[in-house]
Amino acid sequence: MEELGDVAIFVQVVAAGSFSAAARALWMPKSSVSRRVARLENRLGVRLLHRTTRSLALTDAGRAYHARVSVALSELDSAAGAAADTREAPRGVVRLAARPDVGAEVLPELVAAFLARYPEVRVDMTLSPSVDLIEGGFDLALRAGPESRGSTRLQDTRFRLFASPVYLARKGIPQRPADLSGHLCLRFGDADHWHLHGPRGEISVAVTGPLAADDLSFVRRSAIAGVGIALLPDPAVAASVRSGLLTPVLPDHHAEGQPLHLVVPSNRHLPLRVAVLRDFLLANFPR
Repeated sequence: MEELGDVAIFVQVVAAGSFSAAARALWMPKSSVSRRVARLENRLGVRLLHRTTRSLALTDAGRAYHARVSVALSELDSAAGAAADTREAPRGVVRLAARPDVGAEVLPELVAAFLARYPEVRVDMTLSPSVDLIEGGFDLALRAGPESRGSTRLQDTRFRLFASPVYLARKGIPQRPADLSGHLCLRFGDADHWHLHGPRGEISVAVTGPLAADDLSFVRRSAIAGVGIALLPDPAVAASVRSGLLTPVLPDHHAEGQPLHLVVPSNRHLPLRVAVLRDFLLANFPR
């Protein structure tokens, strides 16, 4: 067991980047951390770390050793979690990442229902259009795009046109796609054309307007504020339409969006708290 402890301390030193930082994380004296790593090196008969007064770096042998033992330790933690799951109710923190438009509009009610069912689980949400799931340490993520390893399709997303009643009262209601050329259009990203599908097939419409943004939530809020007409994903505006803040425009036209997926970054054993949230979202996410 002492040997396993030395290995775990070595992995912590690599993760922390220094003996001092590792010692603080482990609540151990720095001298003890250094001594345990030195004992591991003596046992293996190789130097694992280059040490200087200002830096710490893996040797070639250390890099190869670390790559294997870090995976082994992770698997041990996973196995311990699996054993604990057989005797415990779900508890602990689940880190969930989502696009702002999905996280702000669709997830609050779902997460509230989940937390009512599992009161010992805490959900930490990060709303961002793009995050590194592995580097960020996320357990689950909602992402739009093509299917990838570890992803499950939740929803096929369609974009439709919406505007506030105040804007439509002021500028009039478009009756056909060509009428959009005379309206203020709120653009997502640098798109200057909207490709709409309707009863007569697909049509490309050039759009101009006073505002463009790289965040769909900002575009939605701007439409609610009466700035113009926006092309927005159905799930992100459902609540705003129900409350009367937004009105559908040209409702028989839509644009195809990228499907939404639930992504699990790792194939390792999922802690029970993560597995139950994954299963809850798959069962209850609006299609």
